[in-house]
Amino acid sequence: MLFFSLAAQQTQRSLPKVVSASVPFYPILAPGARIQGVVTLRVSTDGKSVSAIDAESGPPMLVQAAKENVRTWRFEPHAPATFGVKFRYRLLDYKCDSDCRCKSQPEPSVLLHLPSHVEVTSVIPMICDPAEQTPRKK
Repeated sequence: MLFFSLAAQQTQRSLPKVVSASVPFYPILAPGARIQGVVTLRVSTDGKSVSAIDAESGPPMLVQAAKENVRTWRFEPHAPATFGVKFRYRLLDYKCDSDCRCKSQPEPSVLLHLPSHVEVTSVIPMICDPAEQTPRKK
């Protein structure tokens, strides 16, 4: 067990430090289509910025969004490197009261643990009509 812990620490230390990046987004059409999942990318750097991105897995719409975000990353100067990045896109459900006041628990968010992983959450779009008993998902 100690070996794996030390290996994980060494890997974490060898990752380049991200000094600037755009905030990732949930693609606008993905929540309505109920698209969520994990995107795994292999990222190569030239010592300052991203030089190549290879998608290993994930829904195509989310892969595209993750790649667009990674292209914005800038690093502290470092030796060229290649490493894996995971983007987790998750949809949240929410509850509505009889007046169509809706709230998700937890709130949509973006959590960055750069450069190794990113979590992006959004809500499933809903149509709420106070005349109906329950809101319906789009």
